[in-house]
Amino acid sequence: MLSLRPSYLKHIFKSTNRFSLKYRKFSTVNNILFQKPITYDNKYNSVENRFSINEKQKNKSNQKLFKILIFGVSFGLGWFVTQHMTFMDIMASIKYDDLPENSQQVLDYENSLTNRLNNLSISSQLENAGYAKIYNKANTLIDKTLKTPGGVAIDPQFYYNPAILQTVGIYHLGMKLTGYPFIIHGGVLATIMEDFMRNSIKLIKDCDVEETNKLNISYKFPTFANQFVVIRSVSLQQLTPHKWKLEAEIMNENGKRTLVKGTGVFTLP
Repeated sequence: MLSLRPSYLKHIFKSTNRFSLKYRKFSTVNNILFQKPITYDNKYNSVENRFSINEKQKNKSNQKLFKILIFGVSFGLGWFVTQHMTFMDIMASIKYDDLPENSQQVLDYENSLTNRLNNLSISSQLENAGYAKIYNKANTLIDKTLKTPGGVAIDPQFYYNPAILQTVGIYHLGMKLTGYPFIIHGGVLATIMEDFMRNSIKLIKDCDVEETNKLNISYKFPTFANQFVVIRSVSLQQLTPHKWKLEAEIMNENGKRTLVKGTGVFTLP
């Protein structure tokens, strides 16, 4: 049996310890060499993700600014058109009657509107219901303010039923009377309503109105341009010996939709 001296044993243990230390150092270096790139990759990926997130945020902000810019340009263009172009300028060449430029065209334009007025179904319905057609003298309110091609180009037509003391007027509202595009201005509708009420009281009471004391207007539905509207009296009430209250409403040309309701108080002689 081989016997080992203590000196040999010490030498073997020292050699073993040196080897283990070298192995540990090698493994540590090996781990560092092979693990570092992984750490750098993770850092690189996190930086890349941050960069992509920032790019997305910038794109979103740019898209928002672009939408705001489009809205601003569209709003500005719409405002410019409504301020400097009438309904006539936009739609006449597409759908509606071209407005006249000389005297012959004025006559042709008025004749075409008169033919349209006479062919309205509401006209024959009123005559069949006992309404008489009334031919008024020159209307000062309309003649001085709205009587123009594209405005109230032809005289309004009035009907009166003496049995029920009710009046009906038919007005053509042209393309120059718009406030917003396609829609008749509210002030024009108030003027038309007052004109009709004055004529109604004149027919019913057989006297002219001296003064308009009060006029209340309630708008129920948009009134579109280049169409006939039908106005009818609803009720007439005496307030004092010289003051009368009249209620009326504006409807579309077939009389099926109420557009405006109004109440006026007038002074009579």
